[in-house]
Amino acid sequence: MKKLLLIFLLASASANAQWSVMQKYSEFGKGNYYLFASTEKDARRIILETLQDNQLSYDLVFKKGANLLLTTAIVDPLNSEYVYVIHSMRGQYYNKPGYHVFCYYMENRYRYFYDITEGENRISLIYEPGVLNVSPNKDKNNK
Repeated sequence: MKKLLLIFLLASASANAQWSVMQKYSEFGKGNYYLFASTEKDARRIILETLQDNQLSYDLVFKKGANLLLTTAIVDPLNSEYVYVIHSMRGQYYNKPGYHVFCYYMENRYRYFYDITEGENRISLIYEPGVLNVSPNKDKNNK
């Protein structure tokens, strides 16, 4: 019984290891987080603070004033089989303009995509390792 309890505690601790500091965000599914920031400046600050709090490199290029402010993928420095994907896009929340910020923790070998529709506009977000320029494996595949 003690062994079973120990295994359960170790498994739950490792499941919570990714994105260890995410109090600002709402969690929707294990390792998936969402936040709405009212200004571009707030969205940028929150993303950079979150990466710094989670001890990740944060040399990011924000597209100032664009509908898609940021889309990036960062390989987990502790386990390269996993990747952090961050999307930030302009939108509305309860009729207030601002920026949606999505953070995902996922395996680094799966294709991931979804569309966001707002009014008549649609933004497609895609992450595919080794193919898109947001891929953390971009340099490996070019060799």
